[in-house]
Amino acid sequence: MNTQQLNETISKTLTAWNIPGGAVAVAQGDEIFAQGYGVLKAGQPEAVNADTVFAIGSTTKAFTSALIGMLVDEGKLNWDDPVVKYLPDFQLYDDWVTNNVTVRDLLCHRLGLERAQKLYYHRGYDQREIMRRMRYLRPTSNFRTQFQYANQQYGVAGLLIEAVTGKSWDDFITERIFNALNMSRSFSGYDRITDHKNFAAPHAILDETYPAGVRFLGDQEPTDQFKIVHEPAGSIHTTANDLAQWLKALLQNGTPLIQPATFNELTTPQVVMQDVLNSELAPLAYLQPATHFWTYALGWWAMDYRGEKVLMHGGQMPGYNSAVAFFPQRKLALAVMVNVHQTLAHAALFYAISDILLDKQDRDWSSEFQMVAQGYMAQVKGQVDEMRLTRNPNLPPSIGFDSFDGTFSNDLYGEMTVTRKDDSLQLTYGVNTAILEHWQGDTFLAHWNLKAFLDDSMIAFSPDGKTMTLLNDRAEYKKV
Repeated sequence: MNTQQLNETISKTLTAWNIPGGAVAVAQGDEIFAQGYGVLKAGQPEAVNADTVFAIGSTTKAFTSALIGMLVDEGKLNWDDPVVKYLPDFQLYDDWVTNNVTVRDLLCHRLGLERAQKLYYHRGYDQREIMRRMRYLRPTSNFRTQFQYANQQYGVAGLLIEAVTGKSWDDFITERIFNALNMSRSFSGYDRITDHKNFAAPHAILDETYPAGVRFLGDQEPTDQFKIVHEPAGSIHTTANDLAQWLKALLQNGTPLIQPATFNELTTPQVVMQDVLNSELAPLAYLQPATHFWTYALGWWAMDYRGEKVLMHGGQMPGYNSAVAFFPQRKLALAVMVNVHQTLAHAALFYAISDILLDKQDRDWSSEFQMVAQGYMAQVKGQVDEMRLTRNPNLPPSIGFDSFDGTFSNDLYGEMTVTRKDDSLQLTYGVNTAILEHWQGDTFLAHWNLKAFLDDSMIAFSPDGKTMTLLNDRAEYKKV
């Protein structure tokens, strides 16, 4: 393993993307490499090392699917068992679909449901409540016809684990993966972290020139901790040294955690991605037209790269990004963690490190992904600027500001409250607030307090003020 080349490439990439701190783990054959880079917090001297804790977001999903695999090995459930067999209160919009959703369906994102991500920003809903609200999620495609990534079904998988074992997802993952692999600085959620000393602070670009969702390039500033807990879709906090142990298990076909046949099931494509350029993998697909197949297995994307099968997953959480990947036939694996909210640096490092390990270095991945990032930023800013040009702020609302006051309810998302605050309106949703800027007529633009993480939302009231529609979420709220 060429550690000098790895260090140079990783350091150069993190510097080019202005990332305060990162950590990388690599496993190749019997060799292990784990290293920290940069600092825990911008402007402060404490350095990141291989024991620094980062949040790894959705790379958690592969851990949750592995836990389900253990239960399959123990004969406690089967991949194709209906979910209602273990969770009788599981209910979706369509009764037939409800009764036919299997454990496998949950783990490969083919329920035909959108993400409903705003549910997670409420912060007052636990997994059981999110599952209860799934009955109000109208399907956006037919059951089992296409891949639609969403976090809520992994929350249901966590509840399945609880129903079958009598233990919480947190306790089960701690016992069966972290303790089993000696991952002593890995935690199922922020609330489980025993020592916050060597902990990477979250960062984001606060400059509002570009919408939050595309702030890939700019000055990174420390932000508040989101403190995500008990989330089978994405709340693991871990280190490069600990992830090296996970990578070793992946290269041993799941040993000592799960049987090889079960590991094979976890890493076998289950659903083909039909429209990759409009999916979570769009930046990768744009730069990789030579890829022959883009699929999802159980907690892993499965695709080919330079003629090799590769399993990969990215993870984002407010203030952090990560990627974990392995090439089963080549016995090599890697994990990347960075402490910034929006970036494509982890994707660039996935390819760059893979190229070093495969000895095929003919592309400057950091520069190519920066070009993609600049393209996204320009495109989205152009759309926002165009929207501003068509605005007529002098068009007054149909009723006075005071008439908009009140509590509005939506079956899926719950309640939002509108209150008059000085010369403007304020919206409250769970622990979050937004100032409503009058846009034109009965339309307002919500500027959320989570400016670093949440894009502004366009909100339209009915002329009588009795309904409110969040246009981004396509969700209508009725005044209570």
